[in-house]
Amino acid sequence: MKSDASDHAISVGQALTKGACPICGILKDFQSKSAEQYRLCADAHFCNFHAWALARSGSAEDVAAIFLKMLNGDEQGTENTHECIFCRDIAKEEAYRLRELGGQLQRALFAQWMKSYGSLCLKHAQKLQEYVPLKHRRLVEEVVKRNRAELRDELEAFCEQLKQGIHEGGGLLGRAAEFLVGQRGL
Repeated sequence: MKSDASDHAISVGQALTKGACPICGILKDFQSKSAEQYRLCADAHFCNFHAWALARSGSAEDVAAIFLKMLNGDEQGTENTHECIFCRDIAKEEAYRLRELGGQLQRALFAQWMKSYGSLCLKHAQKLQEYVPLKHRRLVEEVVKRNRAELRDELEAFCEQLKQGIHEGGGLLGRAAEFLVGQRGL
């Protein structure tokens, strides 16, 4: 599978949602949509996470065919010689999207929206630093600082609610996890 601009379903600008890292959201969607295309790969190889994810979510017929190809490749001495095709293509898509986001940050209105409302997980904020000029690195740092402060305040309030027996608002824990370590499975 290739990662060209023509393959991208939505832009970073379209993926912006207050409280969520746009890169994580795009990559999670990319990963989900990619499973169909991998069943046709003759040289399929998967890491532990993606093999289990495929086993859980794919059709039994397709997954069995993929695993059979991998087993036959192992007999031919090709085991562990290829990187996981999911991981490889996600990394390509991630680099493309970080470049796209870096370019968008040079637009004044986009930069202002990110400063006021945008979110980035720590992982993608750190990686984004490589794709932006110095003045935009400060903006990325400001976004992370604001995200961290907002999450801290919300988590402190959530902890107080829990002490009072109120267990609503658990989605906050997912947002905090995404901020700290990125989207699950990426």
